[in-house]
Amino acid sequence: MAIGFSGIGSGNDWNTIINQLLQIESRPLNQLRSREQEIDQQISDYGLIKSAIDTFKSSVEELTTATGLAAFSTSTSDESVVTVSADENAAVSSYDIVVDHLASGDKLASSAYADSNTAVGTGTLSITVDGSTMNLTVDASNNTLAGLRDAINSAADNPGVAATILNEAGGSRLILTSQETGAANGFSVSFVDGDDGNNTDANGLSRLFYIGAGGDGLAEQVETAQDALLTIDGFTVNSASNTVTSAISGVSIGLVAAGSASIGITRDNTQIEEKIQGLVDAYNTVMDEFDAMEESSLGGDSSLRRMRQGFVDVLNQVATVDAADAYLFEIGITRDREGVLSLDSSDLADALVNDFDRVAQILTDETTGFANRFFNYADLLLDVGGVIDSKDESLNNQKDNVQTQIERAELRLDDYEKKLIAQFAALDQTVAILQSTSSFLTSQLASIQNS
Repeated sequence: MAIGFSGIGSGNDWNTIINQLLQIESRPLNQLRSREQEIDQQISDYGLIKSAIDTFKSSVEELTTATGLAAFSTSTSDESVVTVSADENAAVSSYDIVVDHLASGDKLASSAYADSNTAVGTGTLSITVDGSTMNLTVDASNNTLAGLRDAINSAADNPGVAATILNEAGGSRLILTSQETGAANGFSVSFVDGDDGNNTDANGLSRLFYIGAGGDGLAEQVETAQDALLTIDGFTVNSASNTVTSAISGVSIGLVAAGSASIGITRDNTQIEEKIQGLVDAYNTVMDEFDAMEESSLGGDSSLRRMRQGFVDVLNQVATVDAADAYLFEIGITRDREGVLSLDSSDLADALVNDFDRVAQILTDETTGFANRFFNYADLLLDVGGVIDSKDESLNNQKDNVQTQIERAELRLDDYEKKLIAQFAALDQTVAILQSTSSFLTSQLASIQNS
């Protein structure tokens, strides 16, 4: 701490002396500031450990249930008839499928007009889907095919119909299409004709969707809404959608065309291996982070060592399968002398083929499965009031205490500085007086000697 005082009266450099005294006095303050920095670094390093454990927990969570471990691949004998996919809730199986017809929605083409800007009449156009009705006022602002298209598509109460315009050789037509397939999503159209008062004839507004005989320029029903109809192993299934998700648990069947095909669901051991490799990698990563922290501000921290040992302790336990002990090495997971885990793909593949359920239980058993034990241990460390939370609270309390001590030390140092300045100011005046007296006496003695 530098000050702005010097011996103006005496000519002495008191400023240097005072600064040296302040440096000595500020040593405890500097130690406190260093301690504050150490605590900040420890808080930061514990944050890194917390993040690493949280990542580990997320990595193993999928393996805490049998469905999370499961993975399936699918096949179909004819993709032009059906496609298939499966999620973790599926089971190894096969099915014969016959598609009678696909699901469809209503599609209605209006009568033909000269072009999309031709007036079609006035009144009210009503469109109903599954009990929900949109009533659209047709007037000079929208009574063309283009105007109706835009009004229908932008209506807030549109019940589920899309409108487009088709320009064909006979003129322009307004095309209404169900937004969803299935019998329940079909629509009906009705009018209140403001031109001739007849709501069902081929004149005025009602001409718009007056069904003709075909080829006469009047409206035509292009498609009719219906549910898909298929059989699965001989059992009849109806579906409003061409993606059937509720017939077979965990299996989604995409209907492409009428016809027959067989589908198969098999276990995807490659994906399962990737999931288990993820557990191995997550363990090695979190242990590497613990080891790195030993070289940081947390070196020698007993809480850190206990947390690390907890992961090792989980690894040293055994699972219980069919009332007997089961071990990680059975599924290809081993540990070397340095504590690093590795996965033998060949051993795991054999275990998956020979007894998948045993593999699943070793990892996912709710009580003794290794994935669940790791997950629960990580959750315990991260929990409110857990080891990390308690350590973080302790470090922050220490920091608050050090900051309080720093504030007090700074006040004491300020007071000490003011005291030194006052003392040396008085000393400077005294020295100045003594120097003046000395000069006077020296001058008088010189005068006496000369006389």
